[in-house]
Amino acid sequence: MTKKKKIPEYPLFFLLVPVFFILHGFAENCYFIRFADCWLLLGIYTGAAVAVYLLGRLLLKDSIKAALFSAYIMGFYLFFGALHDFLRVHSIFLHKYSILLPFFILLTILVILYLKKTASFRRTVLFLNSLLVIYILVDCGTLAWKLNFSHARYADNQTLAQIPVVNCNDCAKPDIYFILFDCYNGSETLKDIYHYDNSSFDRYLEGQGFHIQKKSRSNYHDTPLSMASMLNLSYLSNMDTSHFLQSDDYTGLTGVIAKNRVAGFLYSQGYSIVNYSVFDLPGHPSIAGQTFFPVKTRLITNRTLLNYIERDLREWLEDHFEDSTLLSGKRTMDFDRNNRLFLSLTKEESQKKSDKPRFIYTHIIMPHFPFFYDSLLHRRPLRDVAAHEYEDPAYYLQYLPYTNACAEDLISTIKRNTGGKAVIIFMSDHGLRYMPDKGVLPAAMFYNQNAVYFPDRDYRLFYDSISAVNQFRVVFNKMFRQNLPLLKDSVAFW
Repeated sequence: MTKKKKIPEYPLFFLLVPVFFILHGFAENCYFIRFADCWLLLGIYTGAAVAVYLLGRLLLKDSIKAALFSAYIMGFYLFFGALHDFLRVHSIFLHKYSILLPFFILLTILVILYLKKTASFRRTVLFLNSLLVIYILVDCGTLAWKLNFSHARYADNQTLAQIPVVNCNDCAKPDIYFILFDCYNGSETLKDIYHYDNSSFDRYLEGQGFHIQKKSRSNYHDTPLSMASMLNLSYLSNMDTSHFLQSDDYTGLTGVIAKNRVAGFLYSQGYSIVNYSVFDLPGHPSIAGQTFFPVKTRLITNRTLLNYIERDLREWLEDHFEDSTLLSGKRTMDFDRNNRLFLSLTKEESQKKSDKPRFIYTHIIMPHFPFFYDSLLHRRPLRDVAAHEYEDPAYYLQYLPYTNACAEDLISTIKRNTGGKAVIIFMSDHGLRYMPDKGVLPAAMFYNQNAVYFPDRDYRLFYDSISAVNQFRVVFNKMFRQNLPLLKDSVAFW
């Protein structure tokens, strides 16, 4: 007579792996994700676990061994981000993709051989079932505490821990539109270096009540560096300046942006965040390249293997398959798609009414390469667009009329829909990275576009040579009566 198995002896753990992954991610981000949005993820990841389990049955001819194989594969895929970040932070050489991924393949072969050779895993089944049930119960407790007893709601008051912050309960709190046009030089640099007259756009801004900081500078010449610094009100530390930026550097910078001080401070002041950029913000992932998953679930999925490969290796793959017209053409068109989408959504956002003040961050990849339009606002053929690199000043300058038309339309729409009551910060992260003398970074690339609009037209705290690191220090000092000290304005040559 066959002994009947008890529930803990069934290999349920391979199904509990995706359950734990999603529940843990939801518990971490419960203030930003609806539980209903997680069902689709749960169905897909559970289905994937079952598919790998069935493959394991074909290879191993045993249900328990197949379950172990499925849990191993799904665990590596789902928790890849945690593993990779741990190895990278502790400078363990295995974190390099060229080592980690081949090592995983080799380890998978060894795991299959070990599973085939070993007869019984009864105790392992009991251990994994129990462990995952405990983890799930802990996350359920954490979730219940957050939803019922915690009232913090990501008011991250510690994000400015090193800076004295003053509470201002009676301050007016208008919507803030942070409009960033990538790679846009200030008008003086355009005139002095590239002999381009951009004065008509300056007159438009001044006619709309903007104050232009004509000698404004970015602190860094690269977008992730500049945005990480600007949105954290500080210069970047712990960055190795002895080499050009590598994938690990960008990985760290995206994390710094995703937890930035500007959003944390504004959360503490009662603001909600609207993100129309290519970067993730606290609790608000980018909608760029969004799949059929609900956008907020990227807070859970962005640490999986596929998302890390997409984030860290996309440029490398494109560089090594540059002969693929389909691949390069898709990437080029992604820029145009995102620009159109973000412009449209920002204008729609300005029509909405909200019971909370909003911080709307819109990042437009213009006049940055790819240069989609010529000086007559005619669309260039895709082949012509892809053929010119971002340092081509002729195509860059021809792209400016279209860029200005988009900026004017966006600003006019925001002012019209908000009755001129919203704050508008119109900036760029750096200027054109044109290096006529290869290897030498000219100062011109740091002079950026910088104009601000406040409904009261009081611009006394702003100064002509302000740099990006001080931008939000001045904004917060003005809007919320803070006393944030200004840092020395300088640039960092990488």
